[in-house]
Amino acid sequence: MFSQALESIGLTRYRLSYNLIPLKTIVGYIKALADGSMNRYIPIQNIVGNLLAFMPMGFYLPFFNKRMAKLKMFGLTLSGLIVSVELMQFILRVGNLDIDDFILNLVGALIGFAICTHRPLSNLQKLRAY
Repeated sequence: MFSQALESIGLTRYRLSYNLIPLKTIVGYIKALADGSMNRYIPIQNIVGNLLAFMPMGFYLPFFNKRMAKLKMFGLTLSGLIVSVELMQFILRVGNLDIDDFILNLVGALIGFAICTHRPLSNLQKLRAY
């Protein structure tokens, strides 16, 4: 029943799949790009997509929540959120649990955070209403 509901919204259940070896997937994609053994679209979509997926959080959280403007709080919050997303994918079997996805998602969020908290852009935060 649950799998039919997922399929009706375009999600397909996969077998339980996970990668807990850091950089294994990323290095595999880079090697595949270098030797041409994989369609270029797949690794680029995966790497860039994972970087971009949480980048908006780097803009919005510090902008709307003053506590999130501190790197430690932001990093811990986003780490917990990304781990939750990865675990839900694994439990519901709608994706893979992959440490490399976690790494890329967190790096993307930190890039967004760095852009948002960069001095000229952080002046925009002074304009927000509390």
